[in-house]
Amino acid sequence: MREGTVVDIKPNRIYLMDVAHAGDRLVAVGERGFALLSDDAGKTWKAVGTPVNRALTGVAFNGDKIGVAVGHGGMLVRTEDGGDTWTAVPVDEAMGESLLGVTALGDGRFAAYGAFGMYFDTLDGGQSWTRRVIIDEYFEAHISRVVPVNGKLWLVGEAGTLATCDEQCTAYVAVPAPYTGSFFGMLVAPDGALILFGMRGSIFRSTDAGTTWARVEVDTTASFNGGRVLSDGSVVLVGNAGLVARSKDNGQTFELEWSKAGRGFSALAEVPGGLVVVGEGGAAVLDPASLIRK
Repeated sequence: MREGTVVDIKPNRIYLMDVAHAGDRLVAVGERGFALLSDDAGKTWKAVGTPVNRALTGVAFNGDKIGVAVGHGGMLVRTEDGGDTWTAVPVDEAMGESLLGVTALGDGRFAAYGAFGMYFDTLDGGQSWTRRVIIDEYFEAHISRVVPVNGKLWLVGEAGTLATCDEQCTAYVAVPAPYTGSFFGMLVAPDGALILFGMRGSIFRSTDAGTTWARVEVDTTASFNGGRVLSDGSVVLVGNAGLVARSKDNGQTFELEWSKAGRGFSALAEVPGGLVVVGEGGAAVLDPASLIRK
């Protein structure tokens, strides 16, 4: 695939796994190493090639130009022009294992992470990467997400993996988890509460900085894959089978709705006047009329 080449891919005919803001632009990534770009809040998209042809699972930007995307087979690509063109960055220590996510940490810093406890960081906008030992040398759980929270980093993953460190992150410390299944993300509610979410409809909430957790009961076993706190203070989670869960009380309760199409959502982004979702059905502005309650 020629890097930076615009290709004819319909935005509803590609499996997308993540979406991020690059300033006012939206950049989504997914199967076969493609990136989709939208400059009109998700109404239209153009697809561009990257130097890799494996699925890209995560994307993040520091500002509106410098971005990193990661994926299967230890693939890592970076952009300096908001996603118009991409350059491959070899990460030999990944040894071909999948990278599952990337987090922008500001000032040229990113963390990339994934299967079997792999964790890399960079200080130069993704040009060079250093592998780190996470928790201890025997840690091998898949890492789903790294989230900055109030001067710390939280790490969540499979089999109840939950850990934290300060933002300089010399070492993560494991934290007792309220669940032995996989976590896929964490959010900070407007009131400061932490909201953990993951497989089989699992949502947990902490009001004491993660010391204790309470389960938030929801009537579903569908997994929650992504989430966001919106500008109006509401919390939205998206998941399998077109699940959309909304909370207007800082994550204490959620109302569930489902896409009529039933295709799973991987992630979402807020745009003026609405939400953009990506997943099995590609990328689209979420139409409230397309959602139903069961």
